[in-house]
Formats: sequence, structure tokens, C-alpha cells
Amino acid sequence: MPSRKKSSMFASAFCTCVSSFVVICVVLATPQWVSSQVRYLRTGSNVTITLKYGLFSGTCEQFVDAGLQVSKSTFQVADALSSAGPRALNVATIAVLVLALLSSLLSSGFTCTNAVSNPYQTFLGPVGVYTWNSLCG
Repeated sequence: MPSRKKSSMFASAFCTCVSSFVVICVVLATPQWVSSQVRYLRTGSNVTITLKYGLFSGTCEQFVDAGLQVSKSTFQVADALSSAGPRALNVATIAVLVLALLSSLLSSGFTCTNAVSNPYQTFLGPVGVYTWNSLCG
């Protein structure tokens, strides 16, 4: 059985890894990352366009002349990106989030195991403990 100090250290690391896992899941599931509102004011007509972008999909709403609403349209973000730069950034964001999700899951498994076991289990030796916890952070 490990000492109380080492058990509490690994237990706090486990809580940190699980909380980072939850935060990454929330980030991947959030439907609205960016929102903007554009207003056109002219004599006789007022138009407000509301755009909401998520990681995978977005919505566009138009309000015309004090309450008349054009139907909400939903679009896929990957299809709306026209050039290669923003598309690559979107794919890189998804890849980094998935990598962080997997590393936090692996790190939480090792820290949970090490909180209750003796000798300590590592992946890739002692350097692996620092590697996976750094990736999780």
C-alpha cells in the first residue's frame, strides 16, 4: 500500500485528469463556439443576421423589420469553409482535442491505478508519467 502522501498526490492527479476529460468532452459537444450579429439599418427596413458557429455545424437566422423572421438554416462548418487554410485549422483543432481526450483518459487510468497500488505502474517508464500528465495538461 502506498503512503498517504503519495496516494493523495495520485488521487489529486486523477481528479485533475478526469476534470480535463470532462472539459474536453464539453468542448467537443458545445454547439456554439462563436456567434456574431450583423445589423443593416436603412430607411424603411432593418435586417439583423445572427450567425452561430460550432465545431461541426452552425446556424444562420435573419430577422427583418421588427419581428418578421426568415427560417433558421443549419449548415455544416466543414462544407462552408472554402479555402484550405481554415479547413486545415478546423481539422487540426478536432485532432488535437481527440488526442487530448485520449491522453487524459490514459493518464487518469494510470493515476487511478497508482493511487491504490504499490509498486507504481508506468507507461514508457518513469518518463511516461511526466509525458502523459504533460499531454493531459
